[in-house]
Amino acid sequence: MLPVLPVFLVGAVSAPLIKKAIRPVVRGTIKTSVKLAVDVKRAAHEINEDISDIAAEASAEAFAADVRGDADVPRQGAKKPRAGKAVATD
Repeated sequence: MLPVLPVFLVGAVSAPLIKKAIRPVVRGTIKTSVKLAVDVKRAAHEINEDISDIAAEASAEAFAADVRGDADVPRQGAKKPRAGKAVATD
């Protein structure tokens, strides 16, 4: 039982010192991770807004072209002919 006592005492004495030394490192790591997660979330939100804006603009342009009757913009819901298939013309 005698050899176990010095190891236990070294652990008991060094644990509070190690805790004080490691705590700021762990705290800094967690703080940086949280900040990074918030930044990524913000960037994803901005990208989502940009994509929504582009989709709204494209939809508005297609609707306006449909109302004007432009032939260069496909009508919404119209099927595109597939390549390699003959398209019947009347």
